[in-house]
Amino acid sequence: MTRTLTLTTDAFRDQHGDPATWSPATLDSYQVIGDIAPPPPLPYTHREMQAEADAWQASAAGQQRLADELARKGRTIAAGIHRRGAQDARQHAEAARLGWPAYEAFLKGW
Repeated sequence: MTRTLTLTTDAFRDQHGDPATWSPATLDSYQVIGDIAPPPPLPYTHREMQAEADAWQASAAGQQRLADELARKGRTIAAGIHRRGAQDARQHAEAARLGWPAYEAFLKGW
């Protein structure tokens, strides 16, 4: 059985290691592969990721307001839970602002 392997820029990097050590011919080969078979587009555009970041930032602001209100009423445990939720939402927003690769890495814990 003959198996045909599709060469992609990712597979090329996996096979050839660190691009800093590549020869000029290897760099040319990589460029040609990128021209022939460019990487697939990202699942979300920059604009979509900015909207996602805005939504997370709004969530963080709402949770922080609720945490502050609960703290004023002396409900420290509930306030702490919502403060942590606001912090988590801010972290999501920061990652989303950097675009899909960074957001995906954040979500997957890379």
